[in-house]
Amino acid sequence: MKNTFETIASSSKFIRLQRNIAQETAATESGISLRTLQNIEAGNAVNSSSLFAYLNYLDLLDNMLATLPDPAKLTPLELLKATPNRRARAREAVKNKATPAQSVSIENIVNDKPSFQWGDEK
Repeated sequence: MKNTFETIASSSKFIRLQRNIAQETAATESGISLRTLQNIEAGNAVNSSSLFAYLNYLDLLDNMLATLPDPAKLTPLELLKATPNRRARAREAVKNKATPAQSVSIENIVNDKPSFQWGDEK
């Protein structure tokens, strides 16, 4: 989480300095206190509404929100596909053992004869 704050801090400070805006001016125009702005640019945790107000002032909020998926736009089928399948229980592997009635002889396969014919039940 600290890395996220540091990324936001360095990006927001870089943008503010590129636009040649003083901290006091940015704090006043964004509606947050100077101390809160300093905490944001230092990478410290701040109130989310203050952070969003400052990012909105720098025109960065729309870019950040654009990276998030909008769950309202996903159809139920898309939501189902997006959810990974989770196993409810474990099950042992079943070995395939053919019963004598299910087995097929090699000579029937080679001679292309069916394994059962009517009248063979005697």
